[in-house]
Amino acid sequence: MGRIYIDVEENPNCGYHPMQTFETQTAEREVNELWLPGVSGRDGPHMIVGWCSDNEGGPCPLTLVEVTDSGAAVSLLVAGGDYGLRIKPEGSGDWSIDAAGQWGEPYMLLDPETPYREIGPAG
Repeated sequence: MGRIYIDVEENPNCGYHPMQTFETQTAEREVNELWLPGVSGRDGPHMIVGWCSDNEGGPCPLTLVEVTDSGAAVSLLVAGGDYGLRIKPEGSGDWSIDAAGQWGEPYMLLDPETPYREIGPAG
């Protein structure tokens, strides 16, 4: 279908990650938050938002799209804002760059069979 580029400079939410290019296999869609039953190396359900530099850092919509990377198998790409993604355990309080238990990632690649729940369409 097309390409999507992920380019996250070093920022207060996550470290630098060199630009990645993925071939899209489906149309991109935006959501406000994403619920996952678990994330690698962590117990329990987690919430994910995009993280942007606006107002010194804060939540923004996520982009979800099925992609391939250099002809590899299809994955679900979860991309955020210019500061990447922010992740926290479900029910652990407000989004904050200073909150214990929250962390940032430049993006995530999930198995397309991973159960997830989109929370609120963006826009």
